[in-house]
Amino acid sequence: MRRRPAVPVAAPVPFDPAAARQARELLGLSPATLARAMAAHGTYPAPAQVIAWETGELLPSEAELTALARSLWCPPGQLMGGRASSVRDHRLALDLPQEEAARQLGLTPRVYAQLESAPRWTGDEDLTYLLAQVLRLTPYALVVATGRNEELQAALQRAVHGRWQSQARTVARLVPTLDRAAIEHALRVLHDEGQTATGLWGSERQQDEAPPPGPEDQELRFWRLVAGSAPA
Repeated sequence: MRRRPAVPVAAPVPFDPAAARQARELLGLSPATLARAMAAHGTYPAPAQVIAWETGELLPSEAELTALARSLWCPPGQLMGGRASSVRDHRLALDLPQEEAARQLGLTPRVYAQLESAPRWTGDEDLTYLLAQVLRLTPYALVVATGRNEELQAALQRAVHGRWQSQARTVARLVPTLDRAAIEHALRVLHDEGQTATGLWGSERQQDEAPPPGPEDQELRFWRLVAGSAPA
């Protein structure tokens, strides 16, 4: 008997129970009243389920989070506690339906849904740039949401140990919303600092000190350099 392919399970929606409880209490709503209000947005939780969300015992689904935010008159992002990380998370935080996101990106809903659910965003440079505009993503949030951290770290490693100029185009492709001059400045500094650190580490007087920074440290340094060199 042929087995059906496994259906990927979506990651839980980021949720801040305290923020949800605070928003409800500010409006003076009881859990029962809130549950009834959510029915107008297409979901039908029991009051006990609302309480379970607020205590952290349960997590709302995507549809429930959207209905909850609309019933509380707040953006879904407020109930996510700043924990949005994926493309889906950032879209939900804006209360942007998949169909509308697809329209703004010039894609069919089916193609957009496939791109959003993939482990890594595979859109080209132009589409990635537009994605950042539609979802209001900072350059750092764009890299995280599109799953490009490892690629960026690898490019930074090559810039440190080789010709940094050859990696400027790669980084610009990965983070198309960054200014090219800021990228080149950051790569040049990383290269110079990396060469200095490697030389010192190889000397006898530095053998008992910390080794040169690793990929994650270099990425953190990259973002700081980019922020410092970005034009006003």
